[in-house]
Amino acid sequence: MLLVSRLFLVSALAFAALPVSAQVATAELVGLVTDQSGAGIPQAKVTVTNTATNVLAREVATLPDGSYVITLLQPGTYVISVEASGFRKLVQSGLELQTNQRAKVDLAMQVGQVSDTVEVTAVATQLESQSSSLGAVVSQQYVSELPLNGRNFVQLAILSPGVNGAGFSVGGTIQSGARPDDRRPGTEIFSNGNREGSNNFLYDGTDNNERLIQLIVLRPAIESIREFKVQTNMFSADLGRNSGAVVDVVTKSGTNELHGSLFEYHRNSAMDARNFFSPKGTTFPPFRFNQYGFSLGGPVVLPKYNGRNKTFFFVDFEGYRRNQIQSSVRTVATPKIRTGDFSDEQAIFDPLTQRADTTSATGVRRTQFPGNIIPRSRWDLPTSRLLTAFPLPTNTGRVNNYLANLSLTQNWDQGDVRVDHQITPNDNIFARWSIQHTTTTAPHTFPLATIDGLPKPVGTGNEDSFAGPAFNPVQHAVVSYTKVITPALVNDFRVGFNRFVLDYTSDGFLPGGPNLGNLLGIPNSNAHPLHGVLPIFNLGTYTGVGHSRSLPIFRRSNTFQYIDNVSWVRGSHTLKFGGDLRRRQITEYQTNRGNGRFNFGRGFTTEIGSGAATGNELASFLLGYASLVEQDFTLAWVGARGIESGLYVADDWRVNRKLTLNIGMRWDYYSPFSEVANRWANFDSDTVKVAGRDGVDSRAGVSRDFRNWAPRFGFAYQMGQRTVVRGGFGLFYNPNGNGGALLRLQRHVPFGPIYNQTNPDTTLGTRVSAGFPAAPSVNFDSVKNPSGGVVGVFPGYRSSYAQQFNLGIQHELPEQIVVKLALVGNLGRRLGTTIDLNQPLPGAGAVNPRRAFFAARPGLAGISYAVSDGLSAYYSGQLSVEKRMSRGLQFMLGYTLAHGIDDVGTEFGGGTGTPQDIRNRRADRGNSSFDIRHRMTVSFLYDLPIGKGRAINLSSRAADLLIGGWQTNGILTIQSGLPFTVGHAGANTGGAGGSRPDYLRGATLPSDQRSLSRWFDTTAFNTPAIYTFGNVGRNTLYGPGRWNYDSSLFKNFNFSEKMRFEFRAEIFNLFNHPQFGQPAATIGAGGVGTITSTVGNPRQIQLGGRFIF
Repeated sequence: MLLVSRLFLVSALAFAALPVSAQVATAELVGLVTDQSGAGIPQAKVTVTNTATNVLAREVATLPDGSYVITLLQPGTYVISVEASGFRKLVQSGLELQTNQRAKVDLAMQVGQVSDTVEVTAVATQLESQSSSLGAVVSQQYVSELPLNGRNFVQLAILSPGVNGAGFSVGGTIQSGARPDDRRPGTEIFSNGNREGSNNFLYDGTDNNERLIQLIVLRPAIESIREFKVQTNMFSADLGRNSGAVVDVVTKSGTNELHGSLFEYHRNSAMDARNFFSPKGTTFPPFRFNQYGFSLGGPVVLPKYNGRNKTFFFVDFEGYRRNQIQSSVRTVATPKIRTGDFSDEQAIFDPLTQRADTTSATGVRRTQFPGNIIPRSRWDLPTSRLLTAFPLPTNTGRVNNYLANLSLTQNWDQGDVRVDHQITPNDNIFARWSIQHTTTTAPHTFPLATIDGLPKPVGTGNEDSFAGPAFNPVQHAVVSYTKVITPALVNDFRVGFNRFVLDYTSDGFLPGGPNLGNLLGIPNSNAHPLHGVLPIFNLGTYTGVGHSRSLPIFRRSNTFQYIDNVSWVRGSHTLKFGGDLRRRQITEYQTNRGNGRFNFGRGFTTEIGSGAATGNELASFLLGYASLVEQDFTLAWVGARGIESGLYVADDWRVNRKLTLNIGMRWDYYSPFSEVANRWANFDSDTVKVAGRDGVDSRAGVSRDFRNWAPRFGFAYQMGQRTVVRGGFGLFYNPNGNGGALLRLQRHVPFGPIYNQTNPDTTLGTRVSAGFPAAPSVNFDSVKNPSGGVVGVFPGYRSSYAQQFNLGIQHELPEQIVVKLALVGNLGRRLGTTIDLNQPLPGAGAVNPRRAFFAARPGLAGISYAVSDGLSAYYSGQLSVEKRMSRGLQFMLGYTLAHGIDDVGTEFGGGTGTPQDIRNRRADRGNSSFDIRHRMTVSFLYDLPIGKGRAINLSSRAADLLIGGWQTNGILTIQSGLPFTVGHAGANTGGAGGSRPDYLRGATLPSDQRSLSRWFDTTAFNTPAIYTFGNVGRNTLYGPGRWNYDSSLFKNFNFSEKMRFEFRAEIFNLFNHPQFGQPAATIGAGGVGTITSTVGNPRQIQLGGRFIF
């Protein structure tokens, strides 16, 4: 430990200029060279050569005890040769090294002449006798041959025990990604009780994380992946930044032979099964999907330059085309209403006839429009123009009278270029550049329509439609230089870069074009020129018109990463030390309602106080009287900057032939984001003010945290040749989870004030044609007496971390099968969440007087406040059985028995939410939203034993062509249900927030009594007493379990030993088993206890072809 302490001091001084982890996707080779009696042979020369490139990787001499260690090897296939005086030369071929593997290969030499050679096929033990980390390597064959819907490699991460969340397995209540361009549903995973934002995606050992919402930046194409590794617990000190899973993708490189592939995959609705809840005979909306591309790799051969054994290239391209028709049922204005005639509707009353009347319950009364018709002279100009935005009904009903078939398209093109070069036997370099351009176009609810005053036809829809084009170009690059200083001392330096861009605008927006709202006749529409579209018009029971409230979104996110790692073998110690710096830049513009919003209700056209059903939202709309007028005046882009850095030192100490200790220490620093122009305003709970630019620093007053020390300790003890016992404990830190909250600090006073005018039913406001007020200038005086809702971040917000531990045993069986059993724990601390700091006490009367800050700021409403005080606990037993390819069969089985508990929701999905009562946070301690008690996955590749060269050999070429060369593969997933929380629609807290009900008894029904129409006992709850919160806990009931089987059938047509065509039929959800969603769970609301939806997809079939050479 003294040596480790000294080295940590040395590394800290060496990397002091680097203000998280040395995440390098390499492998290590360790072993013992012995004679036939088992005694170690010192000073034997061990040479390792890459088989594919014939590049000498390393040459070392064995230590006095005969042991050897070779570090920082690129994953690949190697040949090991050993020479020693008095012994025959030993050559072992076919050694496969995987990402982040510490492979052990012992070499027994025979007495004889050095000129004599013994050649054998190397087999590295599958036992992990050198480390205590948990995880799994997904090989290139698994990646390319298992059935993958959409060919998303992250779906394979869930094959590792303790991991769930990608694809159908979560869905339901916590699946994130409401926007059509959002890629989180395909890339979020939950690992060993950690939330979805705590994972670390690496791409050739460098950062591949978009920092704001923690999604993957660039999803590598399947054809480019050599393999990837998922580490879930107790990874070594050279890995940091996260407490969740580390998913490290290693790309392919060229070899001495030219290799490549051509491929295309196709799906369409004609091959899909019907959704469980769709009536029989339902016509499927058309769906088309094509994915195609190529890959090519080999030596770089140019005029006057032959790169064989030295310089290699690899390139690939993938295209993706998807067109999907979505059916939508809406309510639109009838032909009569479009003329102002409401004679078929309930009575409407003229708000301008309002007069005092003591006989009315409200003291006022109105007169009905004659004939229930609004004369054109009373129509407000802009709203009357918008009548043509409504399409004509497609049926004669007054409700749900319009059926739309909307086309959603998504296209992307991506590619990679990689070059590897050996400068000298001791100097190697590789560089890779990857790019992906994605365009998603979401449709408007209503088709293009000619609207008076506008220069061209526009489509419209409700405010949350996200209708418009989203352009998302991303890129990733890495350069790596490995220097062998001495056989025992190696340095690896890498530079990484990734860029995430999103330009998502409303359909109809033209940069520098006209302001459509102003042209319609609404002054001061669109606070910023980047909007330029129509305001929002919400119409209650009718489908709204206008453009999306959440667009545009403009985001540029850059990450620059610098990594240096040193590996130093000193006797029985393999020492590693290094540092990592990531510079984050996020520049973003996004508002909420920046184009302006009008809400219309029946109130202004009702007979006030009569109690009769009167009034109509479209009548209020035609008159131009809105019940709510809002606009967000955020004008400036946010420029957020931050760094993530770390130093580490680690020692893999081979105490003896049986025991290895993994000891390490790292220090992580994650700076709070700062704003380039100090345009943040944080709520100060001490002064009850919004601290603006003149009162807070560029970090919004959030303190720096330099105390993230992360010790690691693990051991691996080999009990005989076939059994290993392993375990460990460590601390693992995550970057500050307040990035999203900090970006919101610009979107309230003084930098982003919001105009809000609420008009009661008896008080007419200005008409729509009066427009909005002019955008105010930044006024720092406004921060002294804030009103309305504000946001804030606790100044002492700190990085979350996890205490991880595991204890396990591995045993190797015949036929290359390894069984692993582990007990795994993860205790989360300082988890980020959001609370309403100004939540009112339950009670009667006005709400604001019951708020905590009322005395100081009477006009202050809710305070959305980011804090880091959440807790979680996760315990599990994990079993895995893995078989390497032999006799045509390879498989992986994983089973997890687990329980996750926390007092906060997920970070980005439906499990997110403020506590029911901030004064009783313990009431929110319950099952984690992603708690799955039982989960099992089985995946396999199987070559049917019929065909040329197989167990049942076919000598006839015709017979082999017909019945030979078949292969079947599959993924089976079985899991128990996800938890959900029961709410209550009738609970009355007096404006203090929603409430859960009270328990009368247990609500879980016996399994033989559960059905889709009654999943739980809805009579087991009671309405809480008025002005109290219910005693039902969070996530107390569980939804249906799920199982799914994806299968594929291949037929290989072999043209030669190195050339073949592969026909694929992939069937997802082969048995068309419905994966049911969660039941409706709000007591007092319609349909409570019933299940009316599915997650995932019914059976889908994909056909594909792949030519490989």
